[in-house]
Amino acid sequence: MTMDIPRTFPIRLAPLPGEALDSWLEALAHRMDTRYGDVLSDLGLTTTRIGRRNLDLPTDWTVALLDQEAARVAHATGVDQKLVQSMTLMRFHGRSVLIDLDTRQVNRKRLWGRGNGSRYCPDCLADSGGRWQLVWRLGWSFACLQHCRLLADLCPNCQRTPRQRLFSLEAQPTPGRCGTRPSRRVEPIRTSGCGHDLSTTHTLHLPRDHPALVAQHHLLHTIETDRADFGLYAQLPQPASVALSEIRAVAGRVLTNVTAFDLFAWAPEDILGANGASQHPDGATKHKMLIRPGFMAPPTAIRTAIAVTAALRILGQPSPPPAVSAMRQLIDSCRDSAEKTTATTITTWGRGTGPVLRSVQLAALGPSMRPSDQLRRRATSFPTRPRIDEQQLGHRARTLPSVFWPSWLVRLSPPGVYPRLLAPALATATLLVGSRLHLNAAATILGSATDGRVVSRMLQLLKDQQCWEAASVALVRLAEFLDACDVPIDYERRRRLDYSNLLPNSLWAELCRAVEYRPGGELRARVARCVLFHRISGLPIESAPGFADTEQAPFRSECERFGEARPPAVAHALDDVARDFLAAHGAGDEPVAWHPPLALLDDIDLPGPDPASIDIDRLHALVQGHRYSARLAADALDTSIEAVRIVLSEHPAPPVPLTKAQERAAGQSLRIARQLLPEHEFRCRYLEMRQNTRAIARDVGVSPGNVLRLARDYGIAMRKSGQHRRHEEIDRDWLFEQYVIRRRTLPDLAREKGMSSTTMARWARDLGIPVRPSGGRSHGAYLQRSLARDDDTGQGQPDGN
Repeated sequence: MTMDIPRTFPIRLAPLPGEALDSWLEALAHRMDTRYGDVLSDLGLTTTRIGRRNLDLPTDWTVALLDQEAARVAHATGVDQKLVQSMTLMRFHGRSVLIDLDTRQVNRKRLWGRGNGSRYCPDCLADSGGRWQLVWRLGWSFACLQHCRLLADLCPNCQRTPRQRLFSLEAQPTPGRCGTRPSRRVEPIRTSGCGHDLSTTHTLHLPRDHPALVAQHHLLHTIETDRADFGLYAQLPQPASVALSEIRAVAGRVLTNVTAFDLFAWAPEDILGANGASQHPDGATKHKMLIRPGFMAPPTAIRTAIAVTAALRILGQPSPPPAVSAMRQLIDSCRDSAEKTTATTITTWGRGTGPVLRSVQLAALGPSMRPSDQLRRRATSFPTRPRIDEQQLGHRARTLPSVFWPSWLVRLSPPGVYPRLLAPALATATLLVGSRLHLNAAATILGSATDGRVVSRMLQLLKDQQCWEAASVALVRLAEFLDACDVPIDYERRRRLDYSNLLPNSLWAELCRAVEYRPGGELRARVARCVLFHRISGLPIESAPGFADTEQAPFRSECERFGEARPPAVAHALDDVARDFLAAHGAGDEPVAWHPPLALLDDIDLPGPDPASIDIDRLHALVQGHRYSARLAADALDTSIEAVRIVLSEHPAPPVPLTKAQERAAGQSLRIARQLLPEHEFRCRYLEMRQNTRAIARDVGVSPGNVLRLARDYGIAMRKSGQHRRHEEIDRDWLFEQYVIRRRTLPDLAREKGMSSTTMARWARDLGIPVRPSGGRSHGAYLQRSLARDDDTGQGQPDGN
């Protein structure tokens, strides 16, 4: 191509707003009454590209112009060079089309790029005198917003796509007339195409609020501004190329997998009816579209309108829930078409997609994913792939206790779920949010208060009881809060503290004297020590020093009763001991206990009761003086015992004031009972001879009430009714965990507790625990092999890894 400066044209013709370069040059040739080839030749645009197979075809300059080419056109026509460049598809490069700058060709496999050809609006051609808009050449254009009609695809006379081939260089163009040359030359010298008036073409008219027109408006606005901010993108705006790639990915799946009958739920009926009547003459192109519909730009405006309108039924929703519901329908259609759709295969839906589509896909796949996987992908309105780094993970671990905060645990606990197992499982689950941790690794980081198998079963239990959706939202909110805020307690440091010298017996006795509280002997001192350990450390009470040396089930019950019945003076004194202990270990600036704000749970429909709804004065009236136990008080208040215990731990019930006469009488009778029944004789009668309190009271000659008071003073745990006939109290939580979750056999558990298998089986029936049928499959060897296979293969677990 010569680089000589071209002469200026004698006639000037300004391009129309948004006009395509080829349209303007054809109009210029028509205005000067000259051949199209002469105009291109004068502008230096007739040189063919080296390496092109058919050298008779000139380059499609409307795709792209080099700077020197644009400068020559600007000089010859008197039009600004930037304006000349804006009339090529380079104006949309990187937004709605991708152009190979070396070959100056549109990438047809990305962003629905059209290699050639153009749709058109007949009314716009009539109004502009046959001038063509550049935007009509985009694969995303299918409707005219000004005239509320679909664009036309073909010339109704020759049934060819306009501008698919360059206008004849030997002829003079007529704007608004079809200039498509025949595939074989009929007139070797000159031809102006079929010459049909394209402004008379009929297309489907639409109401102004039609979904297809709304979709076209969103697309054109996104392309023009290079920013998608409609529908779901209002919450997470994306560049035009990302949003269009996502729309293309969804539209392709709709065209591929949704049947003609089901398509009525995705696109308006009038467009679907017009689609059935439309035909595309290019058989080869149509065959390719049918094989991989949506892979490249649909061949017709109607089909494009159907695909885009259906895609925006998901991505154009104002909020995630309806978008997720629609995406779930599409995924089900894909599965009906034998397409595998999982969290790892959704990336094959299309290249260049972004977080909005991935979030909707993951949310739609949520019900089919394991609970732990949902947490790893952040079960929010915009879930993503795991992305938390090691530093963030370490920060979150420091903000999490080993067992969940009681005030949160009670809200997330459905009836029938054991809080002792659920508390460490929920803490571990919070650590999983957005991470790549395995369940066992997460549990280990938080002090090994549980293991992966128990966490898996607890999360699956929440899912089985229809509580998981609300619980997962709460856990994700909690994780985001912990990541963003400075938590006043470093739980990782508290897990490492040495608690061996916490609340020694001498300090407990001194504390009790100061608040006029009966110390109750060694047992009560140990109970108070374990309760205080649990409150400070955030570890399970079973990890307290000395707990393993006790009869665990009765002792755990004693700890629970102590938390329920301790008066306010004892609770405050123990907090003072805790503050002194923390100060001695370099944590004096931390509070004794803390929990995240419960306002994070306000708008979530959680399965557990709200302790804030309990009338504290009524609760105190029920439990004062041991009139009601915590369980009976919970029944009277129509709430859970855990909620009652939380309220009593934060607001201990004051003791019932006695009259002076009552104090004198109670003190005198108790002194007499203590003289008649010293501690060593009480222990001998109750623990060794297995006498009950009534028998002891009858033999000694004191009231049964004073016998109970002496038992509390001596720190002796009382048996439940009928327990003297059995070897040992069996805790239901322990038996459920060992027999159901850990799958140990009844003979094995009986040996551990020093009783017969029959007695252990009777305990299971009395406690309402289903017993496995007898036979080989219940034997220990078989269960161990089964557990080993589960661990090796990852099977047998409803969730976790």
